[in-house]
Amino acid sequence: MKKLVRMGFTTLVVAGGKVVKGTGKSQKSRRSMALDSFTTGVMVVHFQQIEQDKKDFGEAYQDHGLAFCWEDGRPIHPDTIAEEFNRLVDFLGLSKIRLHDVRHTYATISLRSGVHPKIVSSRLGHATVAFTLDTYTGDVEDLDRDAAEAVIGLFLPPSAKRLV
Repeated sequence: MKKLVRMGFTTLVVAGGKVVKGTGKSQKSRRSMALDSFTTGVMVVHFQQIEQDKKDFGEAYQDHGLAFCWEDGRPIHPDTIAEEFNRLVDFLGLSKIRLHDVRHTYATISLRSGVHPKIVSSRLGHATVAFTLDTYTGDVEDLDRDAAEAVIGLFLPPSAKRLV
């Protein structure tokens, strides 16, 4: 797996109707996490494009330390990103969700896929695993059934489960 170097990027958020710069909600929000090889490859190409944009624009490039910006380095308004996300959701015919809901979807799918809750909690930047589980497992009804099947599988061979 390729490894991206930890990078400190500026975050833009809308607060009180104005775009403000920040570094995240808290010091804990700045954390390292592994990326899958596909995403890592996409990000490497993206950062190479940013470097090419800097060369192409020369002194006209406005370097704000952003990982996602216009070709000349100018900041993209956060609402523009949400609007583009909504257009993609519509184009793909997906269920309507807000961009922020992708976080909930990620957490739910991770837990359903068997990713350890401590890992999910850490990747989301939660202070405790209890918060993660309380927040994201309420709508995962099949976890209880899956747990029952997993435990019985420790005691009975697959052929015994077919007898019932």
